[in-house]
Amino acid sequence: MSYLSAKKIYPGNQTSALNGWYKNIDTNDDGTNNASLGGPTSVLATPGYRYFQQRGYVEVGSGTTAVNGIGNVIVPSPYRNDDTRPDITGMVISGSAAQPAYIYRATISVASGWGDNRVASGVYSTSAVISFGRNNGGAPVAASGVGEGVAQANLASGAGGFYAAGDSALSSVPVLTATGAAGVTADNVYRAITSAETYSVFSKATANATATGAAIQISAADADAGLKGYLVVEACYFQADSAPGYEDIEAYIPARTVS
Repeated sequence: MSYLSAKKIYPGNQTSALNGWYKNIDTNDDGTNNASLGGPTSVLATPGYRYFQQRGYVEVGSGTTAVNGIGNVIVPSPYRNDDTRPDITGMVISGSAAQPAYIYRATISVASGWGDNRVASGVYSTSAVISFGRNNGGAPVAASGVGEGVAQANLASGAGGFYAAGDSALSSVPVLTATGAAGVTADNVYRAITSAETYSVFSKATANATATGAAIQISAADADAGLKGYLVVEACYFQADSAPGYEDIEAYIPARTVS
């Protein structure tokens, strides 16, 4: 799925976190969301650039509801009580050759819950890494690629393949901290996104693995208690804004009267 456009807000109007959900509209009253407008929400924090923040989660269960090597991210609808505006399955970042998108932050964490007896104590996998990053035709990509360190987050497991609730991992930061060529590495440069790319959660043997690993699941005790695990992810990126058009100046053109 590619977004049709980006909804833009200005810093003074930003009162909550940005989101990657787009506005679903039923235009013919048949119960289907057959039109999308608005795109992911961005903020014009710096003139000429749109900044985006997308958040989502992957639900983890046990047995048939375990995550088998790859999990599609659910981007939750901000309209929680409106069933005509459902969640999005699949986190997509859209760019183009003329207006690439550049990720500057990727994160993944194991949800810890609020002590409400709904969230599992953590998740298990015999794979050593749970990664949030670019989906290459159903497979993960190596973290060592140019710009990939900024575009993905890799969470290492603890003893016994356990990823405890509250564990988290961050991507590298695209900031130079040394002078000369030695300061420029694959881990601190941006990766240009020039098409619609899907970001997913993977289990991997190592951060540089390019194949999916073992299933991610919760313990049998947590499953028997009706609990669920959640892997929470975030991608932040920016993109050059489109050139202004007539709609940006029309209100300032005098409506002249010819005598």
